[in-house]
Amino acid sequence: MKSDIHRGNQATLDSNFIPSRWGTAAFVFVAVAMSLCGGCAAGPDKADPWEKTNRFFYNFNEQLDRVALKPAADVYVKVVPTPIRNAIGNGFDNLVYFNVVFNDFLQGKCRQGFGDFGRFAINSTIGLGGILDVATPWKLPAHENDFGITLGKWGVGPGPYLVVPFYGPYSLRDVTGPVVKDLADPTTWLYLPWQISLPLEATDVVDDRSRYDTIVKFRNEAAIDPYVFTREAYLQYRASRVNEGKATVEQNFYDEDVDTTPPTTQPASRRGE
Repeated sequence: MKSDIHRGNQATLDSNFIPSRWGTAAFVFVAVAMSLCGGCAAGPDKADPWEKTNRFFYNFNEQLDRVALKPAADVYVKVVPTPIRNAIGNGFDNLVYFNVVFNDFLQGKCRQGFGDFGRFAINSTIGLGGILDVATPWKLPAHENDFGITLGKWGVGPGPYLVVPFYGPYSLRDVTGPVVKDLADPTTWLYLPWQISLPLEATDVVDDRSRYDTIVKFRNEAAIDPYVFTREAYLQYRASRVNEGKATVEQNFYDEDVDTTPPTTQPASRRGE
C-alpha cells in the first residue's frame, strides 16, 4: 500500500499500496471488474460515479494499513538508521526509473529523456545500483513520469475515479501505468526465486509507506472527510502532472463539451440598426 504520492507515478494522500510487480495481472483484473460492477451503482458525481464502491475499498485499505503497514513502517523507521533507509529508497527508485525514461520519449521530451537515461545509467553503475544518488550532484535531477501522464498528454481524459483494493487511488486512465511500469522494470524479466523477490517486495512496500507517514498524518488530522480529501488531492495532482503545473482544468470524458468561443466585446445590435 502506498500513500498517494506514488514513486515516479502519482501523488495521492492515501496510505495503501501493494507491490505491482507480482500483481499486475491481478491489478488490471480488479480495476476492470470494478469499472464494470461499479457502473451498477453509479452516483451523480461525474469524476467519482462509483463513490459508494470506492468508499468501501478505501475503508478496507485504510484498515489494512492500520493493522499491518503502519506498524511495520514504524518498526522499520525505529530500527533502520536514516542513511540506510535513504540508500534503500534510492535503490528502489532507481530500479523502476527506466519507466520515466521510456515515457519521456513517448511524450517527445527527448532532451529530458536523454538526461534521465544518463541519470539511470550513472546511478546504476557508479551509484552501485542506485543506492548512491551520484547523478543529482552532477546536475541530472530526478523527474516523475508514467504512462498515465503520457496518455493525458496524448489527449486521453482521466475517466472515473477508482480506489483499487490493496493499491489505492487511480483514475481509469491511470490504471495503465503499473502495467507499463512493470514492463520497464528489469526485475520483471529476471524470474527471481520467491526467497529473493518476496523480501524485496516487502521491503519496498514498508520503505515506501515510511516515506509518507507525515503526509498521511496531516490528511487524517486536517481533513473533515479523508476520502474526499484524498480524491481531490489525487485528481488535482495528476492534472497538474499532465499540464505541467499550468492552471488548466482536465476535462473528464464524462463532462459535456465546453464552449471555448471567446465572448464578443461588441454590444448587441439593437433591432432596426
